[in-house]
Formats: sequence, C-alpha cells, structure tokens
Amino acid sequence: MGTDTDTGRINEAYQKDSHRIGRASMVLSGVMMLAVPFFIAWFYGEDIAFSAGYWGAFLAVTIQYLPSDIIEVVTYAPLLGTGGTYIAFLTGNLINLKIPCVMNAENNAGTKPGTVENEIIGTIAVAGSAITTIVTLAAGVLLIRPLTPLLNNPVLRPAFKTVISALFGAMAYTYFLKFPKVTILPLVLSILLFALVPSLTGMVSTMVVVLAVISMVWAILLYRKGVLE
Repeated sequence: MGTDTDTGRINEAYQKDSHRIGRASMVLSGVMMLAVPFFIAWFYGEDIAFSAGYWGAFLAVTIQYLPSDIIEVVTYAPLLGTGGTYIAFLTGNLINLKIPCVMNAENNAGTKPGTVENEIIGTIAVAGSAITTIVTLAAGVLLIRPLTPLLNNPVLRPAFKTVISALFGAMAYTYFLKFPKVTILPLVLSILLFALVPSLTGMVSTMVVVLAVISMVWAILLYRKGVLE
C-alpha cells in the first residue's frame, strides 16, 4: 500500500506530464488547422489576401466566441480533470458529448471535482467518448450512402431535431433533483428569458456564458450564507 506522500508525488508527476503533452498537442493541432487554408491555396496556386473585410470578420467572430471559450475552460476544467480537459477541447463536442459522458460517469462513480478519483474517471470518460465518436463518424462516413433513404424517412426525421434536448433534459433532471437550491434560480431565469425574448435562442454561445456566470455567483452566495456545504 502506498502512502499519501507517494500518491501525491505520483499525482504531481502525472499533472506535469499531462500539461506538457496537452499543451504541445493543442499547439500542434492549432497549427495544423490554421495550415489547411494555406495548404489549399498553395496546392491550387492561389493567393490569400488579408483585406480589411477579413480582419473585420475575424474581430466579430473573436468578440462573439472568445468570452464563451474562456468561460467553458473555467467551468468545465474542474469537472473534466487535467487530462480530460485537454482531450475534450482537442476533440471538441464538449456540450453535447463529452460533458454528459463525464457527468454521468462521475455521478455513477460518486467522485467529486478536484479529487484524484475524479481526475481518473473524467479522463477515462472523455477518452472513451472521443474514441466512440471517432469510430461512429468513421462508420457513418462509410455507411452514409446506403443509410440516406432511412435517415430521410419522414417518420424518423423529427427525432433527430430533439436528440440534444432529450440528452440534456435527462441529464439535467438528475442534477435538478440533487441540487435544487443551486439550480432553481438559473432554471427559472432561463425559462423567463427565453419565453419573453425568443430571439435569444439564436444566441446560444452568449447565453451559456451569461447563465454560467449567474449560476456560479448564485452558488457562491448560497455557500457564504451557509445554505450549501
């Protein structure tokens, strides 16, 4: 049996290795993604012109998505763990795939954010989700043509529009029951906002940031008042 000192030393070494490999992977993937348009332009012998219109569009997209990107890292990192965070942000699909898998795995395992056990469970869940996604996408690419008539069936088509709602509804229900004091204000507020201003449904990334901040502030207030442990 190892001592707490041995466990701490191993965890510290694991954290350093995870950050080193994770940062290198993120930088390499970023360079590869940014290199795609330049490679295409080089292959076809075209020039890329960085006009004023380009920088205006770049700034508009950055202003819209940068705040939500920062909030996602701050919000999801404690849940995903170090290794899980790098894998999740590298492979994408956090909200509709990685986060539900991790929350379900951690709920079943009974682990808490910030613990070594949670780090292990989160990383395994994210890695498993990423592998499953890659295998599923590969199978979908190979089977897309023979399955097209089935997927376009009028009977099945409405189901594809409700997959995300069904996924998050089932997942959120368990947490609403488990943490009713924390979820009541963000839930009621979001329902009122979307009911009174339906156009907000087209601003998902912005509303995620707003409601995440409200949820964190509300949880902190409850904790300081002794309502939460």
